Amino acid sequence: MWAVFGTGLRREMRRPAAIVTVGLGTAIVTIISIVIVLFRPLLAPGQPLDLTFFFTPAANSAVAFFATLMAAVVGGGLIADDLDSMALTLYLSRPLTPVDYLTAKAAILATLTSLVTILPLVLTPLLGAVLGLFAWDVALEAVGISILVGALLTAFFTGLALFLSSLTRRRAYAAAALFAIVFGLVGTETALTTSGAVSTPAILYISPWEDYLAVARAAFGVSRPVDWTVALAILLGITVLAALATWMRMRAIEVVSG
Repeated sequence: MWAVFGTGLRREMRRPAAIVTVGLGTAIVTIISIVIVLFRPLLAPGQPLDLTFFFTPAANSAVAFFATLMAAVVGGGLIADDLDSMALTLYLSRPLTPVDYLTAKAAILATLTSLVTILPLVLTPLLGAVLGLFAWDVALEAVGISILVGALLTAFFTGLALFLSSLTRRRAYAAAALFAIVFGLVGTETALTTSGAVSTPAILYISPWEDYLAVARAAFGVSRPVDWTVALAILLGITVLAALATWMRMRAIEVVSG
């Protein structure tokens, strides 16, 4: 399992598309988060310097874009490439279970995605505390919450990307499907909300990003328009269902190849 993880991670980090995505995503999200902290009087006048402040960098839309891009560029080929090269049947013919294989593949994508969804959100409160802008107890609490909400978003994109990658032999198809699903749902929710066609706040639940924001609002103590428990259940439900469906797909391949 560790060999699959190490080999896969090294291979992804040699791919120009992955290098650019990881580099740009990590740099841009981190820079935006740091700017929000350093220029808080100009960007958020009157914002109290408590836990609620750190919802702003967590709600940065760049996180959503680069997390989706990372899942598409890296996750789209993690299983699809092995299906195309027939390497998957070799993996599963060894003393390697589908769970071991999927755990290794998930670890690859989660490691890289966390550079966008977790790392910048952890550095932001630490920097604020070091500079004396926030109390250390507030900063450390923000770090813990950032890890939890970032891990939730990471798990969602990891589960969805691996599921789509298991359905095709072409990484481009899986990547396109991921973009279509995520931004299709986000775009639909935005269009319905801004046009006034649907007035109920429940429409926000169809957007994965809004579900994440609902959970983040509750975690950072910000007022929220929808129930965060429902949003959390949706994200976790999709993640678990995607993981189970991918595992069943791997089990079917194991039976055929065995």
